[in-house]
Amino acid sequence: MRITLILILFLAFNQALPASATVCDDWNSLEKSIRDSTIDRTTARRMIIELNRLLIDAHADKTGNQAVHFPVKGYGPESIGGRHGNDFKPAGYNFYDGNRHGGHPAHDLFIRETGRDALVKGTGKPAEIVAFSDGVVIAVNPSWEYPSQIRGGKYVWIFNPESNRFYYYAHLAKTLVSPGDTVKTGETIALLGRTGKNAYPKRSPTHLHFMCLSFSEGRMTPYNTYQELTHSVVR
Repeated sequence: MRITLILILFLAFNQALPASATVCDDWNSLEKSIRDSTIDRTTARRMIIELNRLLIDAHADKTGNQAVHFPVKGYGPESIGGRHGNDFKPAGYNFYDGNRHGGHPAHDLFIRETGRDALVKGTGKPAEIVAFSDGVVIAVNPSWEYPSQIRGGKYVWIFNPESNRFYYYAHLAKTLVSPGDTVKTGETIALLGRTGKNAYPKRSPTHLHFMCLSFSEGRMTPYNTYQELTHSVVR
């Protein structure tokens, strides 16, 4: 009976979307439901397993570049917060907790700025955010206004079907991609800003919140990208 109910919910979820919706649109909608806690975890997990299979089927041949680029253009490993990557603290994190999750399963990548204006010192322009790896854009939050409680502010999710990993870029000023777009490593996907519940206040220096989750049978496990970041291509 429970399985039947889950299947009914899954079908209703998809039928509520336009006929032209792609699997990326489906993932985008599901991510918002998980973020806002409007869907139960069991249903969300079953749906994300199915969507993961569809993502790989649809996009497996669109990636392949093994090189990775440092996500903030013009910066490198020296901008990683903490000491030797110790700001990566996955304990307490659960993807299915949405906006209420614990831990800090990510690296904060800081820019040089004169004040808390999100503008690069010397250029007076926002920092460009580039794709860490090849992938397909699966979710975007293109708008955020204070005092919204959404922690990531404006953000982008990109999926790499070859590694079966999900990359999350948060606290953006402007998103430049949409669900369904395929991107190459090093391609500009956004401009950095100060959006998000904790990034907006002046106490926090401007930074990119960069997270990677490794997928396995519905589990979204934080993956530490520190070694890859320290050996990535710097643009």
